Amino acid sequence: MTEKTFIETYTIDHALCDRMTDFFNRNKHLAQPGRLGKDLRVDTSMKHSLDLGIPSRIFGYFDPFFEQLSAHVNEYIKKYYDDAGGAGMGPLGVAEVANIQWYPVGGGYPAVHCERDQLEFCNRALVWMLYLTDTPGGGTAFPHQGLVTECVKGDLLLWPTDMTHMHHGVVSETHEKMIFTGWINYIRVKSPA
Repeated sequence: MTEKTFIETYTIDHALCDRMTDFFNRNKHLAQPGRLGKDLRVDTSMKHSLDLGIPSRIFGYFDPFFEQLSAHVNEYIKKYYDDAGGAGMGPLGVAEVANIQWYPVGGGYPAVHCERDQLEFCNRALVWMLYLTDTPGGGTAFPHQGLVTECVKGDLLLWPTDMTHMHHGVVSETHEKMIFTGWINYIRVKSPA
């Protein structure tokens, strides 16, 4: 049997990564300490970061990233759903908020977690994460897959949100790390009036 991780890596242009990094640096005063769970608690032993929420109303600022993300999501769906004979998948869309997350040297998200572990998150289908920096020793570990990805600027990862894809950040003790991340959700299409 061929083992599949269902974790795909795509490439995004470095100029787009730089645009996001610059946006974070200009708006760092709006960032908040990284929070966890539905109660949005701060626990730096589990997640030590500054997070800047990006609402969908300003996603246009980051085009063509979201256009490229959509194209890669379509590739992913074709590979793992359509080509497997699937039919009838409901419509998908980018979640209404994405996050730029900055981790200081020695900071990170070492807590093992998945992206759909509560009822409030049941509409999440896929998670996406773009590495905005080259951070040696600061990738992402997927324990069930026995895989650690490297934090390489411009690498965009897509994977399923469920417990089969538990993951955690690998903490770099020598470099800062920055990512842009969010979800692809099942969405409700409004009926024509």
